Amino acid sequence: MRVLLLGAGGYLGRFVADRLLADPAVQLTALGRNDDADVRFDLATGSPGALTRFLNAVHPGVVINCAGATRGGARELARHNTVSTATVCESLRRSACDARLVHIGCAAEYGPSASGSSIGENAVPRPGGPYGVSKLAATELVLASGLDAVVLRVFSPAGPSTPAGSPLGRLAEGMRRAMQQGESELRLGGLGVQRDFVDVRDVARAVHAASLSAAQGVVNIGTGRAVRLRDAAGVLARVAGFQGTLHDLEPGGGASGAAVPSSSSAAAAGA
Repeated sequence: MRVLLLGAGGYLGRFVADRLLADPAVQLTALGRNDDADVRFDLATGSPGALTRFLNAVHPGVVINCAGATRGGARELARHNTVSTATVCESLRRSACDARLVHIGCAAEYGPSASGSSIGENAVPRPGGPYGVSKLAATELVLASGLDAVVLRVFSPAGPSTPAGSPLGRLAEGMRRAMQQGESELRLGGLGVQRDFVDVRDVARAVHAASLSAAQGVVNIGTGRAVRLRDAAGVLARVAGFQGTLHDLEPGGGASGAAVPSSSSAAAAGA
């Protein structure tokens, strides 16, 4: 099976690439903006025509789109998340390869949810910021493309090399600095926020499974269980050996958090 992986140099993309490379039946080609990609191509600025010619040359059976941006202004997020996805969809429609598209969405498309609630794929998305809006627009483009496509809405991925911009990443970086500097106290904000943390390696497994399945539409990828960041911090402190005290700069705040998938869809994390 020929697989074209877009965004292989990103956090999720690297784990997806490792998972695919472990499958002897997969012939993987990585396309991205970094030098370590097999083919360098910027989806946000490259033309659909150029990508179509590449698709016709490689003729993949599956295209996995992990490309995008999580940080930046509204214009940058729209360019890297929405415009790039439009380029992928248009190129696939023009090409002769008839490939299946596995697109990586995000739980931010749903927007905030009340504490203790869960959410299924049929919920009406209400993103609360430019990132969620840009990802939702990309999802809508995929769903309206007429392609053989599935969108995996990934909840909060966590694991090795978690990005510093994520809640767990900020926590880990703060703890690392405190331990290096011998500090006995660590002050962070937002520890009351709840997230559904899903192992990034399980996300990669779900992407691999989705590339082999006939599933279409939207599938949530999560555990179905919310964890307060304060509790996650306690686990991280024990594992890291941090003996100090953790202080929340926003005591009593941030009780609500990102959506949590309903139990029926949470099983996809272990697919």
